[in-house]
Amino acid sequence: SIVFLWFGYRYQEPLLILFGCTPETLALSKGYLSIALPGSLFAMVQIVLGNILQGEGDTVLPVAASLAGIILNVILDPVFIFGAGPVPAMGLNGAAWAGLLAQAGSMAMMIAVMMRKRTYLSWSIRHFRLRPRIFLAIYKVGFPALVMELVGVLVMVYMNRILAHFSFEAVAALGIFLRIRSLVFMPVGGLLQGTMPIASFAFGAGRFERVKEVMVKASTLAVVIMSLGWLAMQLYPQWIVGFFSQDARLTMIAVASLRLGTLVLPVVGPIIILSTVLQAIGKGMAAMWLSLARQVLFFLPGLIWLPHYLGLNGVWLAFTLSELLSTGIFLVFWGALWKELQPGRQTPIFFLIRSGAWAKRLWAWLRWQGFYFW
Repeated sequence: SIVFLWFGYRYQEPLLILFGCTPETLALSKGYLSIALPGSLFAMVQIVLGNILQGEGDTVLPVAASLAGIILNVILDPVFIFGAGPVPAMGLNGAAWAGLLAQAGSMAMMIAVMMRKRTYLSWSIRHFRLRPRIFLAIYKVGFPALVMELVGVLVMVYMNRILAHFSFEAVAALGIFLRIRSLVFMPVGGLLQGTMPIASFAFGAGRFERVKEVMVKASTLAVVIMSLGWLAMQLYPQWIVGFFSQDARLTMIAVASLRLGTLVLPVVGPIIILSTVLQAIGKGMAAMWLSLARQVLFFLPGLIWLPHYLGLNGVWLAFTLSELLSTGIFLVFWGALWKELQPGRQTPIFFLIRSGAWAKRLWAWLRWQGFYFW
């Protein structure tokens, strides 16, 4: 985190230009980034400690810390952006300060509770040893997640550059759109933190019915959470955007982004749950391909083609298109994993693939790429 923090400050302006900043937005973006960058250090500490606790079987504290950060961010955003009492209105910089303080508060809560609570984690410096075998094991599990994050960043870079051709307000609207979506995704993120250790322990113990139960219940709850967020964004988009901007043109674009970019938002919940379960049971490559199908196979082509025909609205509809088409891939992956959890059975489509001599090389390649659950 410290290395990336230095890199972000050292190459701040080139990075912002790469991400699509225009001369009009560069000064605002530099101000925001200068404040928000230290938050990456707080976030990384929280993520690492949260994952360690999940490995110990404690799913309550990581979720509580995440929710505390979310609530603090929601409270501080309007206060710092528009001002309240002794706090002056700081605009975009206020949003950065709100996020930074929320991340710091969440991390502080995690550390404070862990220092007072008995855990397997020891805070003694003598236990910090460099062991290549452990590092390799960590990166074997984490590499697919690294690829998914990297692809997501590259897609966002390209998206920012497309929006920069439309207007400054379009780029700002994307920031508002992603911020509001993140508020819906954050509770699901807490759900993921509870889902991963339960699915992992159950799979390791051979309790496959328990894994299936976790998949169904977590997916159902994710759909409920996403549906509530979807209803709010479809029915009250202008009111929600009002917390982030009072500019008439920016509000109009952001409202359109919320309505068009979240048309099928509830279906995303089960997709995220399935990807998490696959990672939890050691099928990280399969989870990576599921994510890449959504971000590269469907979203990127939509992002390239739709704006040519639909203008700015095509950018927002690319989200909906990718999520809708990803549902088909999700059903295939879900069905395949479900059948693996019932040994001795397989779906007809996989039987046909396996029985064809022409598909043997393709089958071997798929298995090598991580599709072991087929």
